[in-house]
Amino acid sequence: MASTDIVSRLRSIVRREKPKPDAAHSWAAVAVIINTCLNAILIGKRTINPEDPWSGDAAFPGGRFKQGVDNDLVETAIRETREEVGLDLNSDAELLGVLEPLSPSNAPSISVVPAIFALRNCNPALSINKVELSKVLWLNINDIPKYVKVDVDIKGMKRPAIVIEDMVIWGLTYRILRRILKETIGMVLPRDPRDID
Repeated sequence: MASTDIVSRLRSIVRREKPKPDAAHSWAAVAVIINTCLNAILIGKRTINPEDPWSGDAAFPGGRFKQGVDNDLVETAIRETREEVGLDLNSDAELLGVLEPLSPSNAPSISVVPAIFALRNCNPALSINKVELSKVLWLNINDIPKYVKVDVDIKGMKRPAIVIEDMVIWGLTYRILRRILKETIGMVLPRDPRDID
């Protein structure tokens, strides 16, 4: 299945409004960036940092909402992507919309909004911020099933994951990716314990 099909189907499941965080709890946003030429989605590996609860994990570019800096959570995803991989999503991509927020298992008080983008440029120059990410890759959508493992031991828990060399996509990133693939192209990945379907 081509990522152009995913893009057209994503338009029907995303919300168009740019969510603004409330003061009730913490907010963050990630950018799910689709490269239609490569039929791929951008994934990074977080740099090892003992003070980061997601140290070494695979993730979409993203981070916490900054009051007084970001007007909404889409701006958070755009700012964090610029900081982490050097892409300016305002000019380099089209915002398709956002998905409902999810929370990571180890931080249920944080609501994370996935903002979905389709690249305009097929071969963007990336500038990886090594403080944030140790590496990035374009994950080919059609190749995902061959990397899926069902019971990967991650931080003492058995979880489904996508394992590519030293990069393990699990938890919140896996759940976001799983939802997108299921709802757009019918690719069904194994359920994470926190999935509600």
